[in-house]
Amino acid sequence: LEHIGFTVPFNMSEQPAASINCGYTSAGLPIGLQIAGRRFDDLGVLQVARAFEILREAQRPWPLPPSEAIHHVD
Repeated sequence: LEHIGFTVPFNMSEQPAASINCGYTSAGLPIGLQIAGRRFDDLGVLQVARAFEILREAQRPWPLPPSEAIHHVD
């Protein structure tokens, strides 16, 4: 819920938005990119998100949540 502040402005103004992975921290955690568009331009937002996904480097496997990582055995 701590990230809800990033969604409220777009929900209230009825602007489409998409969040995608755009990279990783030095610790390997994913970094998000939020793409917002003009009102009713859902297709434009999806096209930009898809173009970014095509251009970025390959995705890494998502890390386990902290509670699962503690109990995970390889």
